[in-house]
Amino acid sequence: MTVIQPNRKENLIHLLFIFGAVLVAIASLYVLVYSRTVSLKHDIEKTKAELETVRVQNAELKNGFYTAVDSRKLDELAQEKGLIYDKNPQWEFASQL
Repeated sequence: MTVIQPNRKENLIHLLFIFGAVLVAIASLYVLVYSRTVSLKHDIEKTKAELETVRVQNAELKNGFYTAVDSRKLDELAQEKGLIYDKNPQWEFASQL
């Protein structure tokens, strides 16, 4: 007696094809995730470098500001402009006009 099983071989081929497709999809997804991770790491390093540059510029600006508003320098500027201290200043407010 001969038993014919034609569907068994086709089922195995379909199973292997599905397994291969899933494997290719997972590998593609892995490559995509890895690529994005590397790109993100480069962006983070670039942003850190830019942040450090901005911090240095901020420190320089603060130094310039503090130098400009130093009380000794303001006193010298007042003397150069001929300004004097008024012990009893009279203030005029816009609401009083």
